Amino acid sequence: MMSLEKQLIDLYGEKRGRQVFMTVSPGIFADFMKMLKSAPPEKIVTEEYRMEDGTGSVFMKGKKKHDGSVEIL
Repeated sequence: MMSLEKQLIDLYGEKRGRQVFMTVSPGIFADFMKMLKSAPPEKIVTEEYRMEDGTGSVFMKGKKKHDGSVEIL
């Protein structure tokens, strides 16, 4: 699987891709972790985050395990 940073660099170019990654990834990860932690154990959670400029989307998928840890799929 290609990393989010690599996907953004491919989409926007080296400089802009890294800048977008540093700006949007903390919010995306924080929001998705909040969703995972509030989900029932073993329920697969998916979410789509669209870029404000309309050039692409980030799809996240994961689940909370019975011990409370989370797994990104």
